[in-house]
Amino acid sequence: MKKVLLGLAMIVSLTAIGQDIKIKKDKISIDGTEVAILDKEKLSYKILSLDNRPIFSIERKANTLLDGSMVYWSLLTDLSNNKTNEIVDYGTDQGLSFQRAIIASVCNEKYKFISASGLDEKGVLEFINGTPTNITKVFDDANQKTIDQLKTENDAMVALRIKVENGNILQKQEVLKDGQLVMDYVVIGEVKKSNITFMPNFPPSLVYTVNSLYSEKDNNSRVQNRVKVLGAWYATKTGYQNPNTNKNIRDEIITWDNKYYNLRGTLTDTEKINLSFYGNEDKDLLSKQIVAKLLYNGYKFEAMK
Repeated sequence: MKKVLLGLAMIVSLTAIGQDIKIKKDKISIDGTEVAILDKEKLSYKILSLDNRPIFSIERKANTLLDGSMVYWSLLTDLSNNKTNEIVDYGTDQGLSFQRAIIASVCNEKYKFISASGLDEKGVLEFINGTPTNITKVFDDANQKTIDQLKTENDAMVALRIKVENGNILQKQEVLKDGQLVMDYVVIGEVKKSNITFMPNFPPSLVYTVNSLYSEKDNNSRVQNRVKVLGAWYATKTGYQNPNTNKNIRDEIITWDNKYYNLRGTLTDTEKINLSFYGNEDKDLLSKQIVAKLLYNGYKFEAMK
């Protein structure tokens, strides 16, 4: 690759060619044409020409980003000199077929090292021996974008004088105390933590549900306390898929109107240091992040002022 990858946005914006990948008796076929041979050695797969010459190998890896998304990438090795280079996997989902996923990583709109036209030996070897891809920078840049976004969301919540403490969502409002108007925190919502089993014989999943709490008068002028669900964050939701990505739900907020937002629930100590703008207390960190993301995306609590 002659240029450093421009950022993680490319990972989701690029689409695959839509080629039909099949592997039968180690022969790789693209759109019905045999183009190469796949040879497995532990977790690394060698790509051989149809006359059995070893060309390059692919070792597929994965990295979880700060926004909760899983990014697959591959280490390519020139089998003639053992030089290596890295690529982000832009291939389409191949279901449970790990072998087809390996081929899709070098057979897509971004990388066309294998296609129905055959094995592009010159192209793939020039890439491997060319400018090294700084895969760490790609992930660091993507994570920094997430950090910047989380800070923006938190700043917006602070600007609204809203905070989250011990599961309560509070806003500083003007209230009447002892006959005088003063600024004090008022409960406008709650974050309820629970474990829910979505399918029999599967372990329960951790869920954070965000409720708007408010009061209103009924038709008889009696004050009634109301609860409205704004959304919920799911560590996982067994048996359900995000309709936008067709992937299993993991580390995602789903709102009452079926919008989906990624938000990773488990952070390393280093990642928490990078999120120091939340303060030293991390007991309510995930709750803060969920509420901030909902507010930033336009969701309101009825008792807000």
